[in-house]
Amino acid sequence: MIKFFRKLRQNSAYSNRFGKYMLYAIGEIILVVIGILIALGINNQNDLKKDRLRAISLLENLSEELKQDNFYFNNVYKVEKENFLTAAELLFKVHADPDYVVENDSMLGMAFRLSAFTPAIKFSKNAYTELTTSGLLNTLRSESLKENLNDYYGQIEFLKTYSDEGNRTIDHLILELSQYYIIIPSNELESQNVSNFSGAIEEGYEAEYDLKAFRENKSLNPQLYEMIDKHKDRLGSIEIINQLGRSIQEEITTILAQ
Repeated sequence: MIKFFRKLRQNSAYSNRFGKYMLYAIGEIILVVIGILIALGINNQNDLKKDRLRAISLLENLSEELKQDNFYFNNVYKVEKENFLTAAELLFKVHADPDYVVENDSMLGMAFRLSAFTPAIKFSKNAYTELTTSGLLNTLRSESLKENLNDYYGQIEFLKTYSDEGNRTIDHLILELSQYYIIIPSNELESQNVSNFSGAIEEGYEAEYDLKAFRENKSLNPQLYEMIDKHKDRLGSIEIINQLGRSIQEEITTILAQ
């Protein structure tokens, strides 16, 4: 086609028909521009295809990270609710009611030792960070997914910050509680080296408590109640995180199936 225009241009020049020469010259330029635009369009399509494939790969990685997070947070939720919150509530009752009797000594020991502990907050964010910093999240065109991901990691960051800021209160309470009980090796461990790791066998140790002095320290009452609140706040936050995680997993499954 270009040869055709060139030949016509030469013929027009020889015939001294300048107007037609310019027309064919413009036509030649237009053909070149169209060719460039087509090439750019093909390149753009290829780039978009590559970006989408990379985004899909990152979504698959994100799905795996969410599964790991979900497994971890489910365990944290179970341990905090069944052990740490239960321990805090029991210790509060023992402190608030002088007539409250704990029949099982091991339960009392659990209350003193576990009431002020909270599991660490850990999570994975590698795939989400790469999706957002690379701009590939926008190629998925799912506003609900973007919002849920933002809420999910925002809630985790809030929970982590809340837990970290509460550590000073928790550490102070642990120190206060340590004044009212002491852990000693039982007679069965006389021949053992206590420093050796033995699986932290609970029955290998005994505890002695000063419940009278513990109950007389009225300043512990609000601290123990606050500890219960902290456990409940964390549990509520984990419930939100798990719910968001399930919604995100469903959206990712839908996108990957397309």
